[in-house]
Amino acid sequence: MIERLLDHDSTRWLLTDTGGAPLWAWLALPVLVMLVWMAARMAGWLAKRVLLRGDKTTGWRNGLAAALVSPLAMLLGVWLFRMGRTLLPLNGQANAFIGYLELAAGTVAGTWMFLRLARLICDRLSIYLDHAGKPHAKAVVPLLRKVLLCVVFLLGFIFLLQNMNVNVGAMLAGLGIGGLALALAGQKTVENLFGGVSLVMDQPARVGDACNFGGSSGTIEDIGLRSTRVRTADRTIVTIPNSKLAEMQIENVSARDRILLKATIGLKYETTPVQFRAVLDAVRELLGHHQDIAPAPRVRFVAFTQTSLDIEIFSYVATGDYNRFLEVREEIYLKLMDIVNEKGAGFASPSPTVVVNQDGRIGPDTKAPEEVEASDKS
Repeated sequence: MIERLLDHDSTRWLLTDTGGAPLWAWLALPVLVMLVWMAARMAGWLAKRVLLRGDKTTGWRNGLAAALVSPLAMLLGVWLFRMGRTLLPLNGQANAFIGYLELAAGTVAGTWMFLRLARLICDRLSIYLDHAGKPHAKAVVPLLRKVLLCVVFLLGFIFLLQNMNVNVGAMLAGLGIGGLALALAGQKTVENLFGGVSLVMDQPARVGDACNFGGSSGTIEDIGLRSTRVRTADRTIVTIPNSKLAEMQIENVSARDRILLKATIGLKYETTPVQFRAVLDAVRELLGHHQDIAPAPRVRFVAFTQTSLDIEIFSYVATGDYNRFLEVREEIYLKLMDIVNEKGAGFASPSPTVVVNQDGRIGPDTKAPEEVEASDKS
């Protein structure tokens, strides 16, 4: 019918045999592609208008519709193109080549659809774990997402090869010796993979935790299949293989429910016993009634040193936030200074103070206890 319509002097050139098919058939292919693309886009737009309701980012229905509409529209476009292409008088070689392209496009659309489904499943699983009160289990979700995406990509590639008449079984069998060499070469990769799995399952540290490990410290930014990325205090990124990180002693700073506040303050030897007891009582009262200090703080007179009378403070600040801990510690230290001054005592100097009398002798008040004892015996 089309040949009859084109059998005129002005259009007869479109009937010219080109590559085993009339020229008009080849020219119709890009037009068909454009029409199919417009039809698929229109179908996808209508489907989203009908299926998506309210917030497009919430709910299984909206999430499923958002994930499937575009890939299914692409599959519809491939099917429409295939139906239209069969109406064109192309030769067998051209039909076979275009058929391979259709299979490739269909495989890409199917892989795209399953990739979106995998992401949707992981996102919904993360939301479910939040609602179920299991935030620690969320650390498994990023690793699960990466594994699912790799599996979908691999299956899509194998399916594409099979549709292109590539003998995948023979190809894999031919990789026997090469596969052994590949396995030996990939031994470290496998170790890192299992190290990543152990880190996710045991959860010594999660993404966002501040940790100390191997003489370094930083915040975990990502736990991947092969390595873990850590952001240091200098804002640099340190990448550690999972196999090595799994063997390290990891100190999770973010897991603290309270932070130790330990300090030693030294008072001058000129402090009288009455003043010293008053300082002890005031410090105990300060820590015992402070809302940010955990119960049962310890304040004790612990040592006579060469330069000071030492009081040890051992308590916990009831917070896991290090910035808040710094605020509380600063407040406590300032109040300790106030207490020492109010009680008439004073902080000891880090170096000994020597008092020399007018005749050049060291004053008796500055003699060390052993010197006093020796002078008494003599």
